[in-house]
Amino acid sequence: MMNLYGAQHHILVHSNAIDAEAHQHTFIQVTIALENHFQFEVQGEIISTAGIVLNSNVTHRLQGSGQPLVLLLIDSTSSIAAAFKQYMGKQAYANLPPVDSKKVAEFIKVRLPQIHDAECYSLFLQEFMTLFQLDYTPPAITDTRIKELIQHMKDCTDSEHSIRNYAEQFGLSSSRLSHLFKENTGISLSGYLVLHKLQKACYLIFQGTSITEAAVAAGFDTPSHFANTSKRLLGMTAKDIRKDSVFLQVSSLH
Repeated sequence: MMNLYGAQHHILVHSNAIDAEAHQHTFIQVTIALENHFQFEVQGEIISTAGIVLNSNVTHRLQGSGQPLVLLLIDSTSSIAAAFKQYMGKQAYANLPPVDSKKVAEFIKVRLPQIHDAECYSLFLQEFMTLFQLDYTPPAITDTRIKELIQHMKDCTDSEHSIRNYAEQFGLSSSRLSHLFKENTGISLSGYLVLHKLQKACYLIFQGTSITEAAVAAGFDTPSHFANTSKRLLGMTAKDIRKDSVFLQVSSLH
């Protein structure tokens, strides 16, 4: 069984089938074991851990198949990522102390099943951050153009996700729109679009759409592009995602 939670600056995955080959990505990654330690390879070093925070662009491999894990992939430009970067310092990764790992795991096991909407998830996330002794306050969106853009992407019915086209709709340059988006949301527009496309494809698959059609509709160049993105970021193929999975959109921006 796998549950995916799609938020504006991250994806949270709860699964016992996460097993990714060696790779790296631009996201901050937080991985928590809910039962036993798991094997995590970082830059060639194999670590046995119950919880780890990984910096962006660090080569790693996660061997967690068969045991329940929670994985967060966080846009590295977001305010929540900045908090975890502060937690890591200048290190490539930071292991959670056993006591903290157990406390976080127990919290997740109790609270995660209770989430059914964006408001519940927002409270869950803030309490989750508190367990790491990190401050996180969601940014307030004040620019009506950014509010309109986010609503447009939420309601999108086509596969076009070009920053240039979005910018032209508001009479702005691509760089100006990207700056306004980051200023209002705390995340990069390009990072948001990657998560948006991945979440949209997953949602369509869970609605019964074929993997090929879902990939194209979400804006991926080809089905293999979606498959590679899914495997690289989530550690699972599109076929793996389709098996006995549930997707919940919990973005407060949405």
